[in-house]
Amino acid sequence: MNNNELTVVQAGFKADEESYWKMRPGLLKKYPKRWVAVHKGRVVAVGDDPVSIIDEATREDGYAYTNKVGDEDKIIVRKRRRKFHCDDNYTPTALPRMSANFSNPPFSKNQTWDDIIPNTGSDFSCLPNKDCETLGLIQFPYLKGTSRSFGGGSRQSVFYLAKDEIGVKTFRAIVEPTSEPERLLGREVLNQCKVTFDGPKRQTIFH
Repeated sequence: MNNNELTVVQAGFKADEESYWKMRPGLLKKYPKRWVAVHKGRVVAVGDDPVSIIDEATREDGYAYTNKVGDEDKIIVRKRRRKFHCDDNYTPTALPRMSANFSNPPFSKNQTWDDIIPNTGSDFSCLPNKDCETLGLIQFPYLKGTSRSFGGGSRQSVFYLAKDEIGVKTFRAIVEPTSEPERLLGREVLNQCKVTFDGPKRQTIFH
């Protein structure tokens, strides 16, 4: 994506956000407590969670401003670390690692990593900033909210769309770019499939 295209996407996402807030009084009456995606001044998708409406919300241009009507100030994405006995090389305690292929929504760029941590304590997936740049995820903004870490620190973040391939299955993902080096697979992906953490056998199994 060149600078001109990036400027267009960023301006479009900001315009969608402004449209959402202008439309909010009507949205509160019609869609209270629902997730709503707004694009070019109109509602393009409505659902019970942000993942289920991704395809419909982004069909036109690959991005849309999404929020939960009436609960906007409660969109706090938490990252908690859970450790399981899978990778004995990790210190101080073992934890699961897996291989997965992340791509941008149109699959024009993708990358496979073998050190991804399936993290049941993280609401959304997290990738280092450089990974998000490699995949061009900044072209696909989806929602804004507060990101709160396990240690209690918080910051305002934009979350981007991605797709995640595990074996032969593809899942929709919502990714937060971070300055930390670890790659986390969050519950927005894990909740789309059945996962078994088998500690004694040191296995993480996706069914």
